[in-house]
Amino acid sequence: MLEINEILKAPKNARLELKTTDVAKEFIRKAASISGLDMTSFIISSAFEKAEEVMEKHRRIEMSEQAYARALEILNEDTAPTPGLLNLMRGKHGDKSDSGF
Repeated sequence: MLEINEILKAPKNARLELKTTDVAKEFIRKAASISGLDMTSFIISSAFEKAEEVMEKHRRIEMSEQAYARALEILNEDTAPTPGLLNLMRGKHGDKSDSGF
């Protein structure tokens, strides 16, 4: 997994360009200063945190979809009833000796 400290310390070989308003730029500059970071580090670390949140949410949704698909597979499997279930269906639910468990 990527670590923000490693990214901030690594040599910079890629460029991001963005346009914003003077108000937004000054607001970000002040927040960066309060955080003890230059604007680049502040913006990258903030964007990185947000990217991690998005990726984690996507991973959870993807896993949920896989779990749902597996649950449907299990529900659709053609399996024979256990002896215990057959007894229960026949009204022999008092006989626990053949419960199938």
